[in-house]
Amino acid sequence: MGAAPAGLERLRDEIEHALAAALDRLLPRLAAHHGALAPVSEELRSFLAGGKRIRPTLLLLGFEAAGGADRRDVLGPALALELLHTCALVHDDVIDQAATRRGRATVHHAFARVHEESGWSGGSRAYGEAVAILVGDLAFVQADELFLDARVPADVLLAALRHFATLREEVMAGQYLDLHAAASDTTDRATALQVATLKSGRYSIARPLELGALLAGADDEVVAGLGRFGDPLGRAFQVRDDLLGVFGDQDATGKSVASDLAEGKRTLLVAETLARLGPAEREEFAATFGAPDLGADGAQRLRGLMETSGGRAATEAYVAEATGEARRVLEDLDLPDASRRALEQLATYLVDRAS
Repeated sequence: MGAAPAGLERLRDEIEHALAAALDRLLPRLAAHHGALAPVSEELRSFLAGGKRIRPTLLLLGFEAAGGADRRDVLGPALALELLHTCALVHDDVIDQAATRRGRATVHHAFARVHEESGWSGGSRAYGEAVAILVGDLAFVQADELFLDARVPADVLLAALRHFATLREEVMAGQYLDLHAAASDTTDRATALQVATLKSGRYSIARPLELGALLAGADDEVVAGLGRFGDPLGRAFQVRDDLLGVFGDQDATGKSVASDLAEGKRTLLVAETLARLGPAEREEFAATFGAPDLGADGAQRLRGLMETSGGRAATEAYVAEATGEARRVLEDLDLPDASRRALEQLATYLVDRAS
């Protein structure tokens, strides 16, 4: 992803220390129920060892931008966003039948292998998927517990919790729309952008900023302003992620660059490509796109059609357009200079990335 600005690195270090302390408190409690739960605790800790900590960082930035005095007061909610993100990734890997995540085996693959090597009864694949669902659920529950660690007035915490519920509802809605679009062959720009907004963009960028502001006790105008900045930046962030999922460096991203093509994800990149292909090329694209047995040659041909049609260029242009919109909103917001600079740096960091 490239080096983060120094100020963001300091926040990330603070998040890492707080996360380690939280896991030291939560995971032994889980393992104490029964010895068989120890591998589940270890897997969750290992999974959480990776990640860029974008969402908790944004919550802390939103808190400070809205006048929050001591960010230690809201480290719990910041960590809750990272646990929620863990839940989403683990479940998403099951849905997508992904083999790798962050350069290692996905949770369901890892536990399927344990089942197979142990010679246990039942199906290894079903066991791995069931464990992964439960690991994701565990992270979801622990996110609530961490959110409640906030040291803010009760009415402020309640308002933030309601916003946290909205965030989670949007993630589930976006995940369903993503599945629906793939299954129903729905490929249009509006749907692709709605999926990008709900499934990732809003919960990655806008909502964390808003949550931070709410926890600082900000008024509606400040919260809404940060949301207006975060929404287009979140879309740009997700669309960049979709581009990297097809054209990125597999070693850098930690996942296959053919998986989105094999799964038939109806992203903006796909919508822009299909809108520009002639009838014969559209037919060729449709015959290959979404094939579970898609090979390297097929994936390369699809990438070629995305390039030559202008679909990739149009998608890159959208990233620039949405990022520009976010920057224009940021210029008009009444924020402390340090917060404005941090958010400007973060915008560049999120969209000019290679992983």
